[in-house]
Amino acid sequence: MVTRLSADTFDVVIIGGGINGAAIARDAAMRSLRVALVDKGDFAGATSSRSSKLIHGGLRYLPQGHLKMVHNALRERERLRHLTAPHLVRPIQFLMPFFRGRRPGRLAIVAGLTLYDVMALTPKPERHHLLSASRVQEIEPRLRVNEMTGGVTYHDGTGDDARITLENVLDAAYHGAAVVNYAAVEDFERSGSSLNAVAVRDLENGTLVNVRARRIVNAAGPWADDLRRMDDAGCAAGIRLTKGVHLVIEFERLPVRNALVLTDHHGRIVFVMPYGRYVLVGTTDTDFNGDRYMVTADRDDLEYLLAVVGDALHEVALTAGDVVASFAGLRALPRLATNARPSSVPREEVILESPSGLITVAGGKLTTHRRIAQQVVDLICKRLSLPIQKSPTLTVPLPGARAIVEDDPASTKLPSETRRLLNERYGTRATLVAAVAAQDADLINPLIDGCSTIRAEVIFAIRYEMARSVGDFLVRRTSMTWKAPLDALASAPIVARLMARELRWGPAHEMSEVNQFKKLSESVHGIIR
Repeated sequence: MVTRLSADTFDVVIIGGGINGAAIARDAAMRSLRVALVDKGDFAGATSSRSSKLIHGGLRYLPQGHLKMVHNALRERERLRHLTAPHLVRPIQFLMPFFRGRRPGRLAIVAGLTLYDVMALTPKPERHHLLSASRVQEIEPRLRVNEMTGGVTYHDGTGDDARITLENVLDAAYHGAAVVNYAAVEDFERSGSSLNAVAVRDLENGTLVNVRARRIVNAAGPWADDLRRMDDAGCAAGIRLTKGVHLVIEFERLPVRNALVLTDHHGRIVFVMPYGRYVLVGTTDTDFNGDRYMVTADRDDLEYLLAVVGDALHEVALTAGDVVASFAGLRALPRLATNARPSSVPREEVILESPSGLITVAGGKLTTHRRIAQQVVDLICKRLSLPIQKSPTLTVPLPGARAIVEDDPASTKLPSETRRLLNERYGTRATLVAAVAAQDADLINPLIDGCSTIRAEVIFAIRYEMARSVGDFLVRRTSMTWKAPLDALASAPIVARLMARELRWGPAHEMSEVNQFKKLSESVHGIIR
């Protein structure tokens, strides 16, 4: 892949391997464009692995009048869930209690959910149901009865954001794209007034390569304006950064029976979602002007989220000490002339073109990544005077949702629970993991006792998914840092040992990887030992 960056001339180079860049690379490659995708870190290394893990229409945007955005998101949710990524996107039922005096009120929510069901063509068993206060208390006894006026259940979707991003990257590669992580853009080159090449530093060996391209797409998320200024030092800021924080709490400390939608006293929504042994709580929405490489939950974030939970649930007295882990991501929102609150700023994508031909895309929702990519690739084709074809991504499944026809004797040798967990993470590609496990009896074992991740997944992540560090594997290939944070911390030395053997690291490199992951865990991911 790295060799191809300097050897080929591309129709388009995409900077940024988050969900937008990954989806654009996939769409463009599937339309037979010559594509390169580079990221200075790992794929999904920032915002695209730090979302609320929801594939949803955005119920709260209906009262703001963003009907078109919600409709598009719901159609994309259904496409992902039923056609293109059913192994990664699954239904989730939410319970939303109503409390007297809270916004949005019962009437607004019920009207919104009715529209929600119509837009999504929701089948009858999954349509929303209005509940009495007594029925809400029956199905979720820990909700406070005082001031409760009833509630409602409705369905949405949940998905692994990092793996959705990764499978877009992989599919771009399968269709001929050159995709490279740990490759940083240092400069642009021009032919007259137009950009025609990107200087990219391979961070693994320090080599600087010149990547020639007819068009350049800036999909760098929180760093998008930096690249725009690299192109034009005088350009005005195009995006506004806001921070979203999530907390991970052990289920024993927050034993909710249902995924909950809670409201604060200002009309904001906080999700409480059980995932196995842990519960995910989020999110916040505050302006951010700090270090974009060190986006973390601060005390105010913790106090706010814990207060919302404590205000709605009795017999649950949570403190900061109950937070096992946390993570925070940055949203790139349109920079508007108004001083609107962060939660009121539209979540539509930003697509900008500079006089040099640089196309910048930022923002949008995880759910609508495919649609955003389709718009950008249509624009690229128009600028390259190429016919605008119907996007194949409308119907072609992601790699893990494609049928496997060959025999798979290796999978039958794995325990049934292991097979189930692999299928949930890799879909039909789980057969490749099983084939790796069959090569060495030790690889069938879990990373540590009681852990659901097996050692073969480490080798698979290196050979088939471009994992280059312990963090790549534990944070993004398996999401263990939020699905099983204490297991992730304890597994780091085992993961490093397996990676060292596969990648031929020396003892110093292996130890450095463990130390770097522990430092990352304590700072960015807030994992408490």
